[in-house]
Order: sequence, then structure tokens, then C-alpha cells
Amino acid sequence: TLILVVSACSGDDDPEAAEVTPTTEATTKTTAEPTTDTVGAGCGAATAEPGTERIEFASGDDTYEVERVVPPTYDGTTPRPLIVDLHGFTSTIEQQNLFSDLPAQAADRGYLVLTPQAESATLTISGEQIRAPFWNVSQGLSAEVPDALDDVAFLTQLIDTTTSEFCVDDARIYVTGFSNGAGMAATLACDLPGRIAAIAPVSGVNVAAQCDDLEAVSVIAFHGDADPLVEYGGGSAAGVDIGNPSVEGRVGEFASAADCDSEPETSSPFDDIELHRWTGCQRGVDVELYTVVGGGHTWPGMLNYVDSEKLAEITSGDQRLVELADVDLAEVAGHMTVNVEATSTMLDFFDEHSLATR
Repeated sequence: TLILVVSACSGDDDPEAAEVTPTTEATTKTTAEPTTDTVGAGCGAATAEPGTERIEFASGDDTYEVERVVPPTYDGTTPRPLIVDLHGFTSTIEQQNLFSDLPAQAADRGYLVLTPQAESATLTISGEQIRAPFWNVSQGLSAEVPDALDDVAFLTQLIDTTTSEFCVDDARIYVTGFSNGAGMAATLACDLPGRIAAIAPVSGVNVAAQCDDLEAVSVIAFHGDADPLVEYGGGSAAGVDIGNPSVEGRVGEFASAADCDSEPETSSPFDDIELHRWTGCQRGVDVELYTVVGGGHTWPGMLNYVDSEKLAEITSGDQRLVELADVDLAEVAGHMTVNVEATSTMLDFFDEHSLATR
């Protein structure tokens, strides 16, 4: 869906706005160094060659495709941080790579990056069925989506296998994702307590199922307050009533799990950005939400780096989800900020958060 949004709207944006160089607040980075307790089992194994590889990964009776990026600095003995990057509903590895640019940006910082491809499932939207790649954000969906797979089991196995075969810093495992993938990132934070150092959900933190035993985890979330597909106020996704909480409510749940103050401090670093920061949290845990004022269902800041030619190459023209949700394509795009880049901002956040410093 985001492919369609950017194809339709990127050419209409103010060309001067698209050239704005994002600025960030001054911070002092405290990148955690691995300790002997956080060095993965794969350290000292045969050194993998840096680069990008597509692999097939078996989980139970199912086989998933995964793109694995090994950074240029990887030597097999120095533990590297790991990011799992999850695409949205109906989307692909190629599209997620284009939006997030994580294979390039994260690898430049020394991160291993895993971008898996979800298997297809059949969902009913507006009384009609649509079959497309889907992350099963709740085992409670088995009645509504009977062919959805156990993606939590798959992603857990993927992380376990990667840490056993590669030199990974066990204290620095992160998950991000867009839309349905953002919901999956929040689900993993619930289902893998004490394993994930931080998550960065983009346009979908509130579509994960309710977590009854949520434990403290660092969160940096991004969401447009005019998103018509995953509404900021909650209650529905793609026009389907799922009773989900508001974005601020869901991020507040993460803040509560970390014993943060109940109300966030709110600032406006840019005219189109509201930054909500919960303070007083447990040591080493931070919870933040970037709200794009007037923003739609997009990846903030992508217009600063997206390859428009590549975008055109992989655009399928399939607007079925947007049509079934009965929303206008321009509304889905909303205001596409260039002032905050979700990718570089989350990487700065990941650089500063490790389980070893908690």
C-alpha cells in the first residue's frame, strides 16, 4: 500500500520541501559495548562474508524467505547488534528495503539486518476476502484468519538461529516494522520478554494484540495522526473494527510497564512533529513517540532518500487494500514529513539502548 501512496504523491510534493535536510537534537551517544555475558554463541565460528544474501528458512512445516545483510565490519569475533525489519500487510522484502533503507544505513553502522518475507493469509475486509503477505500479530486471530501461521515461533527461531550461527551481541537485538510489521514488532516485545533491547514500530504500534504480561522494553514509535488505515485514535485497521487502543494509549502501556511517569513530556521540534517522551522510567529504558501532524500511513522521512526509479520498477498497481478500506489514496499519504527520518532516528535510539546497561 505504501508503494502506491508514494508513487501517487511524491511527485506532487513541493520540490523545495523534498530537499530539506533533517536536523536532529544534539545527543551524546552511549553505544553499549558487549560484555562476556552478552556475547552470542556464534562468536568465534567461521567468519561469514559481508554482503547480502537471500536464504530459505524452515520453521515447522513452513518455509520463509529471508534477506540477510552482514555488515562490512563483521569479523566473526566482535559481537554485532541485530535488527529484524518487518514489512507491512500485502508488502514484500523489496518494498520494505526501499522504505526503510535499513540494509544500507544499518549495515553502515555495523548492524546485522534480517528482513523476512511473510507468508500469505486470507483476511476479510468490507465483506470481501484478500489474500496477501500477513504477519500473525495474535494467536487469537485463528478464527478470523484460519490460515495465518505462527509467525512468533518463526521469528523467535530466526533470531535464535542467527545468534547461534553469527557473532551477535545478545543484549542488542532490535525489531522494527511498518504497519502490520509494526504490530508484529510490538507483539515480539510482549512474547520475548528480556530478549529484545528496543522496538521501533512505524504506523502500526497499536495493531498488536493486548499484552497481559508486558515487561519493560525501550520503544521509539512513529505514527501520523491523520492515518486513515491504522487510525491514531484506534478502534480499527483498514476499516475493520478490531477494538485496538489509540497509538498514545498503546505506547503508554509500554511506558507503564517500564514504571515511567503516567503522562509524557510533549515538545514540538518541528512544526509538523510532536515528540512525546515518558520520563522517570526504569534504568536504561526509554519510551518515545513521534507524531507526524497531518501524517498518513507512511514511513517518515523516506522522501529524503527514496529511489523514485526503483519505486516505479516495483510498483504493482494493486490498490485492492485501499479500495476495500474505502479510503482515498491521497488521504493514506497525508502529510509526508521530511523533517524527521524514522530510520536514522531509530538507529540513533538503538545505538543508545542495550540490555547490558539496564
